[in-house]
Amino acid sequence: MQVWPERQSRELPVSAPNAMRELFAEGARAEAAEAYRAAGAMYRAAVEELCKNLGAEGNGLFNKINDLANRGVTREIVDDLHEARLLGNWSLHDGLEFSAEEVADVANLIVEAVHILYVQSEERRAMREARKARRDAFAAGSP
Repeated sequence: MQVWPERQSRELPVSAPNAMRELFAEGARAEAAEAYRAAGAMYRAAVEELCKNLGAEGNGLFNKINDLANRGVTREIVDDLHEARLLGNWSLHDGLEFSAEEVADVANLIVEAVHILYVQSEERRAMREARKARRDAFAAGSP
C-alpha cells in the first residue's frame, strides 16, 4: 500500500462529457483504493457513456462500441474500448480479479481515446475558429 506521496486519482479532461468524467472519476477512486473489480465496472460504465454521447446505436455495449466505427472512430480505438468492456464484464459477471497494471492499462486506453475523440477535436475546432477570425479581420481591413 502506498502511503506517501498520496496517490492521485485519474481524471478525464473537461472537454469529455461530464457524465463520463464522473463515472471515470469513480472508477479512478476505486482503482486508487485497490478495488480493481469496482474500478473495472466503472471504467466500463464510462465507455458506455462515451458511446451514448457519440450517438452509437445497437443492442448491448459490444454493438454500440462497434457502431463507433461507423461514426468515424478508428478501429484501434474501437478495439481499445472493447478491452475496457471486457475488463468490466469479467469483473462484474465472472468475478475475475485483475492486477493493478491491467486496470491501469484499461484506464490509460480510455484516457487516450478521450484525448483523441474530445481534446484533439476541441483543439482543432479552436484552431479553425482562430484562422477564420484572422481571415475575417484581414478581410474587414482590406479595401
